[in-house]
Amino acid sequence: MKIRLEDIREICKMNFKKSNIRLILCLFTFVMSRLLSAQIIADSIPLSLEEAWLRSDIYSKEIRLRGYDSEIGSENLANVKSQRLPHIEFEGSYGKLSNIPVFNDGILEKADYIPLEDHSVYDAGIQAYFNLYNGNKTNLEISRAGKRQELLTFLEEKTTSEIHYKVAEAYLEMQRAMEFEQLILQNIERNDKRLAQIKILYENGVVLKSDLLRAKLQLSRQETNLLEMKNNVELATQGLNILVGYEDEQLIKPTDSIRVNLLKAEQTYHDFMHDALTISPLSRIAEKKIEMLEIQEKELKADKLPRIGLFGDYTYSYPQIKLYPYETSPYLLGVAGIRLSLDISAIYHDKHKEEAAKIAVDRQKLEKEHTDDQMRKGVKAAYMHLQEDLEKIAIAKLNIDQAQESYRIVNQTYFNQLSLLTDLLDADMQLLQARFELVNNRISARLHYYQLLKITGEL
Repeated sequence: MKIRLEDIREICKMNFKKSNIRLILCLFTFVMSRLLSAQIIADSIPLSLEEAWLRSDIYSKEIRLRGYDSEIGSENLANVKSQRLPHIEFEGSYGKLSNIPVFNDGILEKADYIPLEDHSVYDAGIQAYFNLYNGNKTNLEISRAGKRQELLTFLEEKTTSEIHYKVAEAYLEMQRAMEFEQLILQNIERNDKRLAQIKILYENGVVLKSDLLRAKLQLSRQETNLLEMKNNVELATQGLNILVGYEDEQLIKPTDSIRVNLLKAEQTYHDFMHDALTISPLSRIAEKKIEMLEIQEKELKADKLPRIGLFGDYTYSYPQIKLYPYETSPYLLGVAGIRLSLDISAIYHDKHKEEAAKIAVDRQKLEKEHTDDQMRKGVKAAYMHLQEDLEKIAIAKLNIDQAQESYRIVNQTYFNQLSLLTDLLDADMQLLQARFELVNNRISARLHYYQLLKITGEL
């Protein structure tokens, strides 16, 4: 359980009034909690990318917001379905009647008043209406609410896929920074050994002081690069921690290898394209929007159809003034029957609404075509970049082998006084750069692969 600093302070304030012993215990608890928290953060937490995705499903605020939207949509669907049940209302009123003036000789003359034995008036009643037919509008509203619920589900899937891709980006960026840090550490170790050898040669008068200074400068540059890489690791770790719900300073130890081992890398471009156009949330979102607008168009047409329903009205009233002869007595009156209504004005009022709804459907269909075009472009680009990265990985491995051999030869010739130090430093940087490129290509390949999965709705 995490103890907040504010809670500790409040407890300390309350306990200080009771006894000094409790104050001491409170302070001890605070110190221990801080030490334990520091220990947890100091220890690296092993984390795979799959585990990071599972944590993002729980801690991502964007995914949780979409989850709330889906729950609201589910309740709205249940509410629309409940409209099939009878509508029942209760009404009641109580009041006092004034004397009733009658102007027998005109409104400008004095009025005569009709005497009332009792000025009270009250009633209580129940009204009920059960819809039999309203142009199928209720069913259309239920269908539209159902489509909206499906749309919210697809939006949640889309958000989850996007968050998973962000997590993958942060995870791989952290791995990239860590790999670069290790490569620079190895390079610094190699530079240290080389600098020690050059110092011996300089002391023996074999090399010039300029060689010694250049070697020191090379080492200093790499130490500066190491500081930059450490900062990159810290920043990338914080970005990942925010996505997966850890404290900002929590150290992460990635357990996944950056080596490319893609389960679906053998899929063809047409396979990915088929998935994008059939199961991608983007495609299904566009389809649901079309279906919702088509239902809305049908609802407008349903307004011109008749509405038929059963009704009932049971009222207890006083006095009896609805039926002649009138009585100053309470009475009960019940009425039941069938009601038919038709909104004739809808024929000309809804004309432009229907035309606008039809245009909205055509527009959304065009929007879906545009979405499909963008997905095809995205799949094509990600797929070709993935293939390009895989080829670059193979080339980078060859480059490393060649750079290692070149460094070995130049290193040997330099200490045999057959080449210049600049040649050796260049060979050293080429080897480091080749290793950087291999890391970059591996990270890039994985990112493009996850981008394909995101577009196709499989991430």
